Amino acid sequence: MKLSAQLIVYHLRQSFPLTASSWLSYEPHLEYPVFYQSPESLADGKIYLTDDPDFLIPSHHLSKTLVILTGGSHYLEEEDYPNLCILKEIVSPARVLSVLQEIFQKYEKWNQELFQLILEQSSVQKLIDATEMIIPNPMAVIGLDFTLIASRDYPDPDTELKDGILGSTEETQHIVNSLKHDINYTEAQYRTGYFYYPGNHTAPPSLCVNIRRSGKTGYRLLIRPGEIPLDDTFGFIAEHLASLISHILSTKAVPERDALYPLHQIFHNLLTNPKADYVEISRQLTENGWMSAHSYQCILIKTGILDWKNLTLKSICSYIENFIPASCALEHRGNVVVYINLNLCDLTLDEISQKLAGFIRDSLLNAGYSRVMLGHFNFQRQYVQASISIQVGSRKNPTSWIHHFNDIALPYILEQITSKLPAYMICHEKLLKLKYQDEETDSQLYETLRAYLQNQQSATKTAAALYIHRSTFLYRLEKIEKLLKSDLSDPDEQLYLMLSFYLMDQEERSKK
Repeated sequence: MKLSAQLIVYHLRQSFPLTASSWLSYEPHLEYPVFYQSPESLADGKIYLTDDPDFLIPSHHLSKTLVILTGGSHYLEEEDYPNLCILKEIVSPARVLSVLQEIFQKYEKWNQELFQLILEQSSVQKLIDATEMIIPNPMAVIGLDFTLIASRDYPDPDTELKDGILGSTEETQHIVNSLKHDINYTEAQYRTGYFYYPGNHTAPPSLCVNIRRSGKTGYRLLIRPGEIPLDDTFGFIAEHLASLISHILSTKAVPERDALYPLHQIFHNLLTNPKADYVEISRQLTENGWMSAHSYQCILIKTGILDWKNLTLKSICSYIENFIPASCALEHRGNVVVYINLNLCDLTLDEISQKLAGFIRDSLLNAGYSRVMLGHFNFQRQYVQASISIQVGSRKNPTSWIHHFNDIALPYILEQITSKLPAYMICHEKLLKLKYQDEETDSQLYETLRAYLQNQQSATKTAAALYIHRSTFLYRLEKIEKLLKSDLSDPDEQLYLMLSFYLMDQEERSKK
C-alpha cells in the first residue's frame, strides 16, 4: 500500500526528534524505502534514506518523493525545500529503515485485512473495528437521514442512541436540530474527497468522507477527535476506507426501519392503499395489542425545507416513539404521521401535548391534532382531520405551531360552505338587506341583531352589551323584526342567521 510523505513523517515523529518541510505531500505516492546511492537521480514514488553529510538537495522540487537525512549535519534552509525530513540526532539509516518497514507493514496488514473482510462479505461494522489499529479515534458511518450504520466508541456514552438513529432521544435531538440549521453541515453533503467539518456548539468536529450512491451522498464516514489529528495526514486513509465501505453498502442492503416494526407496516398500508381491508387491518392491530376497544389520536407533523434537505424524518419518527409510549410514527408524503394508543400510553392528553409542544417549537415544525376516537375504523379519517387542522389552522393562526381540530372545526365548516358559492349567495337574504340598509343609514340594526342572537335573545343582556337603554334596544328590535318579517322564534332561522353572520365576517376578512 502506498503512503504519503505527511503520514510517514507523522509516524517518524513518534520515534525520532526531527524537522521537516512545512510542505509535505499528503497524496499516497510512496512505496517501500531505499538507501540512496550517490550519484543516482531521485525517482518518483521512492523514499530515500541517506546519512551522507555531502548530500546535495536537488535544485528541482520533488512532489512525489521523500528524502530522509539521518546524519544530523543538515538543516532546513529558509526556502524550506518540500518533502524533506531531517533527523536532529545521528541515527543509522538501517534503524530508520527498520521503523519505516514497520510502518508500511502495519498499513499493508490493515489493507489486506479489509480486502479479506470484503471477500467474506462482512459488515461495515467489521471494517470499522479493523481500522482501530490505524485510526484509534471514535468513528462512525452514518446515513444522511441520521441512521447509524456502524460505529466504534461513538457517540458518547451519555448520548446513547435508540433504534440506531441519531436524534432518537432527548439527549441527541438537539444535535440534529443544530445540524439542521448549520450551513457548514448542509453544504457538506456536496463535498467530494475527505474534508474537515468544524463542528458547532453541540456537534464535535470531524474528518469526513461522503459516500455517494447514484451520484448523491447517501452516507458519511466520520472520524471524531482523538489520538490522530483531523487533518490532511490521514485524509487519504479515510478516503480508502470509505471506498471499501461504499462497496459493501452497494452489495448489502441496509435494513429499512419500517420493515422491522409490524405497526409501521400496518399503518403504512392503511395510509397508502385506498383498497386496504379494514377488517384485516383491525385483526393485525389486535394481534399487536392495539384493541378495537381502545381510543386513539392522530397527529400530523408537517416538516419544512430544512428537514427535506437534511433528511431528518427518521430521526423525528424515532424520537417521538421513544418519548411518547404506545405511539407509532411513520413517514408519509414527506411528513410524519403519529398514531397514539391512549389506553396503553401512560401519559394524559395534556402531558402528550406539553411534551410535543417544546419539541415541535424547537424543531421549527407544525402539527395538526385530530380528535380522540374509539376503535380501528377511524384511522384514515383521523389523518384527514389532522391534515385539515394544519391547513385551516395555519391560515387562521399562522404564528401558532400547533393546531387542534376542535379549534378550527367552525372555520372549516364555513370554508366548506363557501367552496362553491360565495358567502353573499348563501347568507340569509333578508340579513343582507339589513346589512346594506345599515351601511346607508347607520341605523346599527345589523350589529344589534348579532348581539341579540349572541346573548340568547335576552333584551337586558343585549342592551348592556351595546351600552344602550333597554327601550332603545326594543325599538331597534321591532324594526329588525319588521324588516326580516320574522319574530326570530324559529331555532332553525336563528341558526341560519348566526351562520350568516360568520360567513359575512369571513368574506370581509378575505377582502382585507
